[in-house]
Amino acid sequence: MKRKKYTLPQSSSLKGSEYDTMSVEDARMLYIMAERNALLAEYTFPANPSSDGYYHIFVWDNSKKSGRRQIKSKTLEELKEKVYQYEIGGGSPAGKTFAKVFEILQEEKLRLVKDQERKASVQNTVYKNRADYRRFFADTGFEKKYVQEITKRDVEHVIEMNLNRYDLREKAYLSMRSIIKNVLEYSFEEYWVTENVYRRVNFSKFKDLIVPDVPIEERAYSDEEVERMLAYIHERQKKDPTYMPPYALELQIYLGMRRGEVPPLQRQDVTDEDVFIHREQLTVKEYGSGHQKMQIVKHTKNYTNRKFPRTKQFNEFYKRLVTILNKYHPDSEYLFPADTELGCITNNMVPRFFARMCSKLGLPVSREFIRGTHSLRRNAITKVVNASGGNLVMASELFGNTPKVARKNYYTSIGREEALRALEG
Repeated sequence: MKRKKYTLPQSSSLKGSEYDTMSVEDARMLYIMAERNALLAEYTFPANPSSDGYYHIFVWDNSKKSGRRQIKSKTLEELKEKVYQYEIGGGSPAGKTFAKVFEILQEEKLRLVKDQERKASVQNTVYKNRADYRRFFADTGFEKKYVQEITKRDVEHVIEMNLNRYDLREKAYLSMRSIIKNVLEYSFEEYWVTENVYRRVNFSKFKDLIVPDVPIEERAYSDEEVERMLAYIHERQKKDPTYMPPYALELQIYLGMRRGEVPPLQRQDVTDEDVFIHREQLTVKEYGSGHQKMQIVKHTKNYTNRKFPRTKQFNEFYKRLVTILNKYHPDSEYLFPADTELGCITNNMVPRFFARMCSKLGLPVSREFIRGTHSLRRNAITKVVNASGGNLVMASELFGNTPKVARKNYYTSIGREEALRALEG
């Protein structure tokens, strides 16, 4: 048994004219044959069977204490096929490039989910992972490396390369790192590498190559801007009372909900005391085809249901909404019905209305400052935290975040009035 890096043969018996008429399937089969020959050439196969009547050979296997395992077969050709299948299958690192292990990992994420609703969420995660992979690793030398050959320096080089060619903020930087981390950890778990070199990298050395995040207070709207939005929304509701996005946006302002949590809300979710938030509308994307579909799942983004207490502000809004629903949509179970496949507005209708509204009002809605409908969660969370004397735990329970996430991504600043009250006792 030998173990060294293999390369595919560069020569072929095909002549130039034969290449011209070769089909894609012919080329694929030729490649498979070349790969098979190259893999098997790394072994010295026995000329004769052993005394037990079987042909025996050892293959490399890090999961074994001896570093190898034995394969046997009745015929030599069958033995060669077993070795080839072992090499290209899960048992050997041969042929396991960074790109290949990444795809194996994505397929496993999907395979190990039984619940179909949860699978839809995982499918979206895999879609994002693949998009991030294309951005950071596609067509690089790093993705073509065999995982057992990747060094600490290789990891540092690809990180530095991406930080230099892109202006990455911390979130994007961590997304890039997580792909490397997950691939190398999985390779280590599967015995495809003997050491996880990711653990040896000192990531603090890259801190000055990361673009600073926009200050959190610049990623939310001022109270004055929100009041202008509400005035526009109310005017729009009067002009066309059957158009649901303005009502949905108004609720999003009051409750700080995620965009996917708004469309599935039903009348039965509003009780005498609370608004029960326990569903989400997903845009499930199919990788490669561009096809996507809307799907309502019985869980929120972090799989935590929550109840939002009815406030005076909400009650006034809900009274107006129910009047419109009873008049124009008496048979709909949804709070925001629409002529769609699901019977309710989609999770992109409100952001589109929001963008048009901001354009008319001259308000920023750029990705650079992350000021879209999601930023309204910052306004709502900050308002609750300040009104409660800094109770991040309570705000987190209401809005469905951990206190750490709420503090880092959503709490903008202490309000001036609250600060004065605290200072003056």
